[in-house]
Amino acid sequence: MGVKHVELKTWPDVLNYIDANDYAIPMSTVEWCMQHASILPKDAFSKGQLASKSWLLQSLNEVLAKEPINLHTVGIVGVWIGTLVEPLLKNTAMPIERIYGFDMDPSAIELSEKLNDRYVANEWQYKGVVADCTKLNFSDLQFETSGELINTKLNVIINTSCEHMNNDWFDSIDNNTLIVMQTNNSPDFDGHINVCNSLADMQSKYPLSKTHYIGKLNTPAYTRYMQIGYKA
Repeated sequence: MGVKHVELKTWPDVLNYIDANDYAIPMSTVEWCMQHASILPKDAFSKGQLASKSWLLQSLNEVLAKEPINLHTVGIVGVWIGTLVEPLLKNTAMPIERIYGFDMDPSAIELSEKLNDRYVANEWQYKGVVADCTKLNFSDLQFETSGELINTKLNVIINTSCEHMNNDWFDSIDNNTLIVMQTNNSPDFDGHINVCNSLADMQSKYPLSKTHYIGKLNTPAYTRYMQIGYKA
């Protein structure tokens, strides 16, 4: 499989890339964000964040076009305030029944449910979970949320924040779960404790036996790496 390389040399290039891809949210969500801007993290909708998630959606849909994969139940590791939830539900080529978002920060989970309240209200099409992702066993997943004990099988695990945590979340995943992961090479941001310096570094830390996608996205500030596939 060839490595995909997206080169965005300037911030206008980044903006053009975002606009050309599938990261679309309704105007009602934009209005909500405008009204609640004071409580949202200032970087939640930064150019870099939007470009990385646009890249993820585009690449995942490319994979699905070649090999349809069951996306029934999706888990987002390090969901933060849930900016990826609505684009996944609205723009992914295969239907998603439910998304669970995991984050150890209760305030982030609260914001994720406010941002995606229509999906929380729709029989938990989205549900936030306060949990340390490095302490969950994704091969035999059990967690508590809103007073309910949940046992579930995730068909897909997405982690766009690998640089913020150790590898325990990855090590606990079985070989039947599709993994969509991003990391980057920048140690300069708060909380970046586990960066990768190259695609080879990412592949060594997070080995897959079947890779559907591997690539890198260069921005003016850092390089982001992504792989999609299954473990050995």
